[in-house]
Amino acid sequence: MRLPDTVKRLLSRPIPAWLTATARYSLAALFIFSGASKAIDTFGLSVKLGEYLSAFGLGGWQPLAPVGAILLPSVELLIGLLLLTRTTPRIAAWGVFLAMSFFTPLTLWIALTDPVSDCGCFGDLLRLSNWATFWKNLVFWPLSFVLFLNRNTHTTQSSTVVRTVVSYLILIPLSLMLSLWSYSSLPLIDPTPFRIGVHIPSAMSVQENDARTLLVYRDKTNGELREFEIADTTWYDSSRWEYVDTRTIGQSRAPEIQSLPMFDDRLDRSEEILGRRGYTLLFAVNAYDPACDSAMIALADYIGQYNGRSVALSAFPLPETLSRSGIECFGSDHTLLRTLIQHRTGGALLLHDGTIIGKWAMNRLPQWKNDGSDPLSEVLTADRTSDERLSIVLFVAAVLLVGLGFRLSEKNRA
Repeated sequence: MRLPDTVKRLLSRPIPAWLTATARYSLAALFIFSGASKAIDTFGLSVKLGEYLSAFGLGGWQPLAPVGAILLPSVELLIGLLLLTRTTPRIAAWGVFLAMSFFTPLTLWIALTDPVSDCGCFGDLLRLSNWATFWKNLVFWPLSFVLFLNRNTHTTQSSTVVRTVVSYLILIPLSLMLSLWSYSSLPLIDPTPFRIGVHIPSAMSVQENDARTLLVYRDKTNGELREFEIADTTWYDSSRWEYVDTRTIGQSRAPEIQSLPMFDDRLDRSEEILGRRGYTLLFAVNAYDPACDSAMIALADYIGQYNGRSVALSAFPLPETLSRSGIECFGSDHTLLRTLIQHRTGGALLLHDGTIIGKWAMNRLPQWKNDGSDPLSEVLTADRTSDERLSIVLFVAAVLLVGLGFRLSEKNRA
């Protein structure tokens, strides 16, 4: 009976305040960063959850993956914000302890069995191996246990139901906001090689500028070794120089974009379309929605007025209404299209001389009118307006969060 008594005595000791604070702020930062990194790309997260469901033999649950992609990061953000603002500390301690106690053994099993190559715990923003994810959880689990043991200490005594309800009315929408925004639009941070500003033909070529080939020769007069560039003709003198070796400094970089197939029957038209001058509008149709036809056709008509070319890519046959409206329909790879546009229904890329200058989800295609402004001017104006709106939303969210934190801090000191 000594061991249980010893453990009980150790657990009954008061936990230092500095250790509790360290655990609370560390876990708050972890959960807020983890939730936010997932929330900025709910489409990519839903694909990752689908991979997990398939690996676990739960393929029938695939339709729930998009719902999980919204709820999982939102719950993580909520727990992190509860810890940060010290709102209902008992609930926050229970939440973080149960989450870490569930995911720590789960990530150990994933590391041992390796059902997926990337855990996806930080989305595409930060990729960790399965073993790195487990060791990360093993470090943070004891901190969650510290908060769990200390859950009944330093609680707010003056907390009222009204204040708690108001706090949750602020924190819950704040937690959901980022996921819902990403679900209805493209990721706020584009993790794909098809980012705005990328010149696709260049991104599809091997970068050899970093590689240099050197010839190593031995000087027959003194035995010293010397390296020559291939263009250096000194080593041609075989009476003095003896070949020893060839070595390469640096290495060629693989192309960032491996391919972007555009099949017209069996003919790949990608080189022709991506290499053309002027405006090119690429639609990536991940899931066909007839409600988007009018917006697609209107945008294609506008681009056509500036000698642009409109192409729709999909892994399945598209209706003839698009081709009759001047949109060329080609076949492509389903996985690649989901990388091209990370949205459930797809979207559009606008290229100018092969460079991506605009990118939109299918439900947010621009509605431009021929008022004398060319597509490039429209893109710059639309991007500036979008950035202004996002800045306003983030500013309001930050003000609400900081205001809530100060309010709770004053209440705790009272």
